[in-house]
Amino acid sequence: MRISAQQAPARAFTLIELLIVVAIIAILAAIAVPNFLEAQTRSKVSRVKADMRSTATAIESYHVDWNAYPWPSDAFGGWLTEPTEEWWETKIGPNLTTPIAYLTNRFKDLFHPPDDPTEDQVYHYTSRAYAVAFSGSDGPFDAYLRVLGQNPTPIQYTMLSHGPDMVHLDADAATPPALYDPTNGTISRGDILYFGPGVGFGN
Repeated sequence: MRISAQQAPARAFTLIELLIVVAIIAILAAIAVPNFLEAQTRSKVSRVKADMRSTATAIESYHVDWNAYPWPSDAFGGWLTEPTEEWWETKIGPNLTTPIAYLTNRFKDLFHPPDDPTEDQVYHYTSRAYAVAFSGSDGPFDAYLRVLGQNPTPIQYTMLSHGPDMVHLDADAATPPALYDPTNGTISRGDILYFGPGVGFGN
């Protein structure tokens, strides 16, 4: 006897089939989400480095006009006329935007720790001149750079981002911050440092 279309039993997904589909979606998400977060972090690191290069151009322009590298600001963006702040805690100062706009705005550190909203969120910065004025000699500044593997002679300033771990490792001549290296894992320990003039990042 032939069964008509109206008499055919309805076909539906079984519970097992639904569970298999959900499991497949979960596996794909487990693969995709970490890759997305990795790509996001890599993009931020690239942006930080580009911002630092732009800031370095402004610093060099300032140097051409004033025959000196700009002094930093304190950790909260205040003008420094005396070397009263620890030189690895100082920041990019407003002297790059006012009264002459070498930069339209100071770039914010994309990896600034969210648990310290009161601190100025721009990159840490110090010049050799400020470090010398604070410590009385360039010995600590040069020692700091030697431990980081740098030739200290041409280096007149440094910039620092907290890096993807969002922790600024306070440093002195004996224990400088570790340099960020993505080969240790995209989100890993270490700060992103720029050394100027003309020696680039890290080594």
